[in-house]
Amino acid sequence: MFEGVNWLAVGLGFVLSFGFGWFYYGPKGFYPAWSASAGVRHQPGDPMGAAFGSLVVGLVLYSVFVGVMVARGMTGPLILGVIAFIVMGYSNNAFKKLGPASRAIDAGSWAASGVLMLLAQGLL
Repeated sequence: MFEGVNWLAVGLGFVLSFGFGWFYYGPKGFYPAWSASAGVRHQPGDPMGAAFGSLVVGLVLYSVFVGVMVARGMTGPLILGVIAFIVMGYSNNAFKKLGPASRAIDAGSWAASGVLMLLAQGLL
């Protein structure tokens, strides 16, 4: 399954998407709007280990998925899979009764991460 995967591009895709998310959900990014719409308030000292740990694992898996699909020449199915992932995540957030702004912000983050990972594959 992993034959031909460009691991350097997988790593770069992860780093780019994590860095993008750091700004995107930061106080100068969309965090204030996301937080207000989601009804979530983080405080200094909140235990965030599980959240960041699962984020790292998820982004690594996402980037590996992109790398595997690109190595197989399956960019079309990759894009379809990413769109399905975004729609399912949006739906999940709607069931959790998160506000429309937080749902759109999350969807934008997932889409941007996929684009960054795909760009990393194309650049390397």
